Amino acid sequence: MRFATTVLWAGDAAASYPLIVLLVLALAAAVEPRVVPRDRWLVVLRSGVVRRVLATGVSVRIPLLESYVWIARGRTRRPLSVTARTGDGVEVHVAAETTIEVVDPLAAIRVSLTPVELALDETERALRRLIAQHDVVSLAALRTCALTIDVPGVLIGELDLGKAEFELTPQAIRSVADQTK
Repeated sequence: MRFATTVLWAGDAAASYPLIVLLVLALAAAVEPRVVPRDRWLVVLRSGVVRRVLATGVSVRIPLLESYVWIARGRTRRPLSVTARTGDGVEVHVAAETTIEVVDPLAAIRVSLTPVELALDETERALRRLIAQHDVVSLAALRTCALTIDVPGVLIGELDLGKAEFELTPQAIRSVADQTK
C-alpha cells in the first residue's frame, strides 16, 4: 500500500523564522496593547458602550470592535476666554481660569467622550450668563466666583477672573459714569 504525499512547503527551518516573527508582530500590532500611565484613565468602548475603565496596567484591544478614550487624572488648570455683553449693554472680553478634575470617568464618559471639554464649554456658558447679570463696574470688582455647573463625573473648581477688557465707546463711558455717581 502506497500513500501519496504532497509537499506544501519545502524550505529549511531557518528561512521560516522571519515569517513567524512577522506574523507575531502583525498580531501584536492588530491587538494594540496600551500601557496605562498613572496620570490617565483608559476607557475601553465596544460599539459605543463602556466595557472597562483601567487606572493602571496594560490593556489589549480587540481589533475593529473596541476603541479607546484617554481621560486625564488629577486636577488641571484650564484657561477660558469669553466675549459677552454686560447687563448695561457693553461688550466685554474676560480672561479667566478654572480647575477641572474628572472624579468618576464612568459617569463622565457616558455624557461625553470629551468630558473635560464639555466642562469647559459649560463653564464658558455660565461665565457669559454671569457677565450678562453684572454691569461694567461690578464686573471689574469680581476676582473669583463659584458657578454652579453640573457635568456628571467632573468637578469644576472656583473660577478665577483675570482681566476684563472693553472698548471705550460712548455707551461704555456713559455706563461707567452712571454707576460711579
